[in-house]
Amino acid sequence: MNYLKVITHDTSFHADEVVAVAMLKKAGFDVDLIRTRNPEILNASIADPAVAVIDVGGVYDPAMLNFDHHQDMSLQSSAGLIYNQFKNLICPEEAQPYFENFIASIDSIDTNRDNIFATWDLLPRGFRNASGLIGGFNREVTDANEQLIQFGKALDFASLIIDNEINSATKKARSEAAYAQRIVLANNVAIFEEHSSVWKNKKEHLFAVMPHANGWQINSRDTTLGQVPENVENCEGFVFRHKSGFMAVVKDKEVAIDFAGKIPF
Repeated sequence: MNYLKVITHDTSFHADEVVAVAMLKKAGFDVDLIRTRNPEILNASIADPAVAVIDVGGVYDPAMLNFDHHQDMSLQSSAGLIYNQFKNLICPEEAQPYFENFIASIDSIDTNRDNIFATWDLLPRGFRNASGLIGGFNREVTDANEQLIQFGKALDFASLIIDNEINSATKKARSEAAYAQRIVLANNVAIFEEHSSVWKNKKEHLFAVMPHANGWQINSRDTTLGQVPENVENCEGFVFRHKSGFMAVVKDKEVAIDFAGKIPF
């Protein structure tokens, strides 16, 4: 683990610099964090290639570890800038295309990319996204000590979110590779040897069969288009069928495939 002094701004904190610092820790840095807008500290830090200056200072120069974006609206938020610089230390290469969707969401909220606030206004008032949840750790912004403590709590929370997003992205990458190896029955039902997290997004199959903790599941992509028939309950080794018809589980793989292969199409 490499030691890294990190400067970011004080008072209110936002998801982009919190996630940026969390990603530095994920990349293997032992972070020593200072929150300030003191010009003398900032100027000295911007000129020091051993200090990372994040979301403050008015300079983007990755070679000098300066990662502010406010001076150029075309830049990503500090989270995106840090990710691009250290992504191979943060996330497995095969999972990066999926993890980057999370980074893009942080960027969008911080910079109002594509006027996302207008879309946000259409959502229920209680709606929260990752940026909103992280920002919720702010308390009394004039109390520097309290805010530093709260930043630490937000940092721990963001680190858990990053771990979850990397896990999800890794699974999606594996599912994407496995999708090409699927078996397709005559009635267009797809068979997967591992759980697939991408098949519904492809919209090529209405039904799919894949492993389940209690056996093998038969899934419907969209219950408005088709439900797993109720007579699945007659199958040998039947476990359960969700009342909505979006899934059913039987013990044996071959029983699941045989039943799924008879679903009308």
